[in-house]
Amino acid sequence: MTTDSASYHSLRSVGRKTLRRRRSQFIGTASPASDERTARDLIEQVSSKVPDASHHAYAYRVGIETVLARYSDDGEPSGTAGMPLLQLLEGRELTNSIVVVSRIFGGTLLGTGGLARAYADAGRAAIEAAGTSQYVMHEIVQCEVPYPLWGKLEHSIQEAGHLQLDVQYGAQVTVMLAVARDQYSSFCAWVAEESSDSVHIDEVERRYLPWNQ
Repeated sequence: MTTDSASYHSLRSVGRKTLRRRRSQFIGTASPASDERTARDLIEQVSSKVPDASHHAYAYRVGIETVLARYSDDGEPSGTAGMPLLQLLEGRELTNSIVVVSRIFGGTLLGTGGLARAYADAGRAAIEAAGTSQYVMHEIVQCEVPYPLWGKLEHSIQEAGHLQLDVQYGAQVTVMLAVARDQYSSFCAWVAEESSDSVHIDEVERRYLPWNQ
């Protein structure tokens, strides 16, 4: 499966929620994961933090151009744990994301339908606690701006929603900006016109950043 390399949706932070179903605890953890190794590390961390759990079911999706999806029921009946978690990520089109739900058994069987609902509910609650964001490819640029132009350009930059990362005041104003890739050409043309080509722009790197950070 492929996704638009200019942007993707992912979890914003780590979220945790605990739900109880018939005396069993379902402890959900949702987290960003930049690659499969990070996802695997998180599974190990959750397992060590909840040693009383009999199962640590999980699902993750990682990658941007090509998405790799993995899930595990971790000993629960097939299809009752990992797949409901994967469906949560797929339904929200989330990548670079993982959900782990640890179950502490309370002595009462839930049946396959009850298990699937419990795992899905715990995973959903953890995702909602983590929050989601659209991550957009940005051009990180450094601009050398003459002082007479800085006030006008700074105001326009803020109005346009470009992210100002750093400003230093020396012989000229040196400003580091993040500009969404699909706006970069128009940004350069606009700066050239507004400054009569007196602003120098250096491309530093490309980076995914939350949209409207």
